[in-house]
Amino acid sequence: MSGPAFPAPPRCFDAPWLAQRLKALLPAAPQPLRLCVALSGGADSTALLAALQALRDSPRPPLRLALRAVHVDHHLQAASMAFRAQCRRLCQALGVPLSVRDARVGSLAGRSVEEAAREARYRLLAAALRPGEVLLTAQHAEDQLETVLLQLLRGGGLAGLAGMAERAALGAGELLRPLLPVSGASLRAYLAARGLRWIEDPSNAQTRFDRNYLRSQVLPPLLARWPAAAQTVARSARHAAQADASARGQAQRDADAAADGPDLALTVLRRWAPARQQAALRAWITGQGYAVPDERRLAELLRLIDLREDATPRVQWGSVQVRRHAGRLCVQAVTQAPPPPAPQHWTWRSHRRLVLAGGGTLALKSDPWGDVDLARLPAQLLLTYRLGGERVAGPAGHRDVKSLLREAGIPAWQRARVPFVCAPSAVGKAQEARLLAIGDLWIAAELQPDGFDTQRGRFIWQPQ
Repeated sequence: MSGPAFPAPPRCFDAPWLAQRLKALLPAAPQPLRLCVALSGGADSTALLAALQALRDSPRPPLRLALRAVHVDHHLQAASMAFRAQCRRLCQALGVPLSVRDARVGSLAGRSVEEAAREARYRLLAAALRPGEVLLTAQHAEDQLETVLLQLLRGGGLAGLAGMAERAALGAGELLRPLLPVSGASLRAYLAARGLRWIEDPSNAQTRFDRNYLRSQVLPPLLARWPAAAQTVARSARHAAQADASARGQAQRDADAAADGPDLALTVLRRWAPARQQAALRAWITGQGYAVPDERRLAELLRLIDLREDATPRVQWGSVQVRRHAGRLCVQAVTQAPPPPAPQHWTWRSHRRLVLAGGGTLALKSDPWGDVDLARLPAQLLLTYRLGGERVAGPAGHRDVKSLLREAGIPAWQRARVPFVCAPSAVGKAQEARLLAIGDLWIAAELQPDGFDTQRGRFIWQPQ
């Protein structure tokens, strides 16, 4: 979510400047503003909290504030207890309520420690946020410069090159980054003027982390040569954010135009150039609540659009997959394949509806125009499921069940759950049972009525 254009960096960060910044970012917010500061104990978040406390306690406050702080302890280094203690001392001195949340950074699963810790931190901060509350974080101008440079080096798209948004939805409230126009040096100058202390993170000296390497090895000579680099790159980031918002809007309109229920219609997608197709796919996938795949998987998704009509391929990334079926693309979460459903016995005369072991239901309904002669139907039926290679009789001879299911529009991933209605064998073996019906898709000739005076019915299969 973009906000107003960044003002020129102040010569010295202070509480009055912050008040004007909050008024610009939150012009319609009711007062008192309910603010929660993400407090690390470092210089930047300490300066932010101290300036807000000065506004809150001013004799004639320009804004009325309800203020508190949250500290997330990641337990990733020995110094974490020192940060925790520093946050408690600071909040006690400033008269600001503090809550501490403990993060447990789990399996990295291909992610860096920085990324895993960030995800855990924001997850906890979002959960801690109360309805209508605004979370303030203390990223400043050099942090934004680092973010854009990292995205550029990693080949990021428009969204990455837009850097950090100054305002975004988060949990039950909202996230605000009011210090993006401010230099880190001005924040430290403010702390020095107020005689406030902070604690330095010892991990900042570890240049094996990309951001730390940029901060210590790249930015000093870059800023020495181009002192206004943070401001000029921020301007480029704003241009990228505006272009990204426009592109996302068009992509969402395209995804809506191609929507066929939760799926995408291939006939609509084929009208557009590949770049437009890819943008619509991204909007559709995120709109369904899934993470967008990498460039290689996106290219594979584009190839699905132009495959022959009877193809049913899939593209998978992580726990998400997109399948093609009946002229549509379908996205779904990948779950571990369940074991084959166990055979079921069905006494249909006393229980006309059966909950299937493979999911869904099968019912037998009386119908004077039905395709089943109930007098010919055994009182005890056996329900089994497809194993593969089955064939059934038809008007033009035998045909394989796979073709029957495909022509009936059953997706490939659902065909193993179509119920086979059988007459139990004398020895009780499911594989030797005589096939009488396949759901409500096919009826054996021996069950089909040959007169109008018979008692008729029909099977009604409802998949899960």
